[in-house]
Amino acid sequence: QASLLKNDETKALTPASLQKELNNLLKFNPDFAEAHYLSYLNSLRVQDVFSSTHSLLHYFDRLILTGAESKSNGDEGYGRSLRYAALNLAALHCRFGHYQQAELALQEAIRIAQESNDHVCLQHCLSWLCILEQKMFDSCVLLEHSVNKSLHFGLP
Repeated sequence: QASLLKNDETKALTPASLQKELNNLLKFNPDFAEAHYLSYLNSLRVQDVFSSTHSLLHYFDRLILTGAESKSNGDEGYGRSLRYAALNLAALHCRFGHYQQAELALQEAIRIAQESNDHVCLQHCLSWLCILEQKMFDSCVLLEHSVNKSLHFGLP
């Protein structure tokens, strides 16, 4: 379903039926992180800010609780989950036009990424900061800097 939502939403289950299936899954296994993520994607489809925020936070909570992130990313897994959770929360708020909340979440992601010396996450933060700046102030200075840094780190 996640692949269908990403590639061809028309072939995915309807939002209501998909959420019903997800709720059934989560009733039996509330720690199933991927189901929370799919619920997040499904909530974005219908522009439900409360449910999408709730599902996104539960996804990262479950990811940290199960330790799945730390197993795949060495000893920095928990910190990585936290900084990307903050980054995704910033993107979510930006998508719904909550620019002040997006800026606060982005500041948190930047702080955690700087502490971890994660240049890739910082570059993603800079990209979102550019988007946020354009939406709030209609400026391109940060965008130019972001493109140059992305080229330096080999990011698309």
